[in-house]
Amino acid sequence: MTPPQKFSKILVAIDGSENSMTAADIAISMAKRNDAEIIALHVLHIPNSALYLTTSRQYEEFTKKIRQDLDVWFNRIRKRARENKVEVKTVVIEVTHNVAADIVDYANKKKVSIIIIGTKGRSGFKKLLLGSIAAEVVIYAQCPVLVIK
Repeated sequence: MTPPQKFSKILVAIDGSENSMTAADIAISMAKRNDAEIIALHVLHIPNSALYLTTSRQYEEFTKKIRQDLDVWFNRIRKRARENKVEVKTVVIEVTHNVAADIVDYANKKKVSIIIIGTKGRSGFKKLLLGSIAAEVVIYAQCPVLVIK
């Protein structure tokens, strides 16, 4: 029997949904057991159409609101990580195309051991019909993926 895999670098995808925050808690717990580091990643998806249909002021207001939300989410994660003596790095990347592809690409570049992601994000029912980001990450990731319900 092979020994259990050690996860030294854990990527957790954060979108502020309750499932993603639960995923962060599980990542912290797993990191503590494995003496691992965590990367909390938020992919800020900006559709190309939004770039053309909004003014720079509207875009700035939108990103300001998102960054305020991110501060709340990331501060909650940092606090829990500190309480558990776990190192966490927070990262935001902006994309105009596929969120799942960017999560997988980032994971590959950073050579993460596992990706942890929630099943239902903030986009709700629409994503259920179109295919979820979590499902795409599971299909294309080169490392294990833990999906949290």
